[in-house]
Amino acid sequence: MMVSEKETTTSRDESDLGALCVCLGKIPIGKQLSPGRVLPIDWDKFSEVDWEKLVSKAQAEGLAPLMYWVLSKSGKFSSISESARNSLRRIYFGTWMYNQNIFKELEIMAHAFKQAEIPLVVLKGACFAQTIYPDIGLRPMGDLDVLVPGSSLTQAVKIAESLGYEEAVPEVNPGLRGFHKNEICLRKLSQQPILLELHKALADESYIFAVPVDWFWDQTEPMDGFYPQVRFGNLLMFKPAVQVLYAASHAMLQHGGSETPLRSFYDLDRLIRFYFGRLDWDLLLSQSKIFEWGSALDAALSKTVSYFGTPIPRQVLRSLVGISDRNQKLVALKQIQPTTRFLMERQKLLSLKGSARFRYLFALVVPSPSFMFHRYRIKTFWAIPEYYIIRWWDILKDGFRSLVSLSKNGFHNKRV
Repeated sequence: MMVSEKETTTSRDESDLGALCVCLGKIPIGKQLSPGRVLPIDWDKFSEVDWEKLVSKAQAEGLAPLMYWVLSKSGKFSSISESARNSLRRIYFGTWMYNQNIFKELEIMAHAFKQAEIPLVVLKGACFAQTIYPDIGLRPMGDLDVLVPGSSLTQAVKIAESLGYEEAVPEVNPGLRGFHKNEICLRKLSQQPILLELHKALADESYIFAVPVDWFWDQTEPMDGFYPQVRFGNLLMFKPAVQVLYAASHAMLQHGGSETPLRSFYDLDRLIRFYFGRLDWDLLLSQSKIFEWGSALDAALSKTVSYFGTPIPRQVLRSLVGISDRNQKLVALKQIQPTTRFLMERQKLLSLKGSARFRYLFALVVPSPSFMFHRYRIKTFWAIPEYYIIRWWDILKDGFRSLVSLSKNGFHNKRV
């Protein structure tokens, strides 16, 4: 189902900006007419408190640089409050500088991996910022994610270490990192520290929603030729439909709808608009069925359309309605915002297979001494037993709060 309509790139006009504000602000900025469209906004009625709320929410959702860009392009930037202007300008330029630093590291890494004949697939933010966004400062990134062949992971780690990277966080429990074999997290200490995640799979085999990674390697293409700033001729990315499938499943299964920032749904909106003429909808739907990711795809695309009025063909949305697969219950569970840390970890445990659940639970209760040193910033070895007791007491208190929360919700649901 290759839709032959003209490719649509996102162009934020007055209504689009209003829709973004409604999504972010949760204040009476405009009346929603239809998904992604709003009535014209009277910007002069915005108070300084309104702007503070909007900017704070935008930053939390990962869209503050985009707000700066949209307001600037629409000619509205000079009319907003001075404090909001300063905050948005600072966030945008900070994001631009950090991303520029990441891409310099990626350029060095790409050269080193090319010499070693190890292919690299650039994932998520690093790929999106270089391709579907018109400016690298618009897409905040917490880390640099790349996929390498499983057989080359050990060599890839050695190359990264030779470039100055080291273990980011001590293992929670000895052997746990080897048990969850999906990724290795490294960091490079500098003026702007960089986190590097080397993946050999997109979802570890210990997760109930895991799928084989081989198919994804067959769905790659060169990551170049989109914008002048892309300088990496030997890097790969997924084809458009595969990017949509992976982004949707990662948002709804890995993180969960309740923990996914609005930025991730805007990524999906950008992917669909930018690659609209190239998107293979048939491939997207058929592979989501094979992987049993259809429920996750349905949830992610529905949210994206409701937020941004994304132009998804009706037949695609209709084909996903009421879909049932093995991950349906998990998708629904992860759209519930956990009220305690205990309930958040429960969601993670339910994402794992039986044996992995036990190993993860043990690691939470009895983490390694090296992790305890890192987590609690312990200064002496003799203080470790005391901090284990503190940890267990915190777990018990949080568990009790969780039981109270579940009881209240159960009582409320019965009344409803």
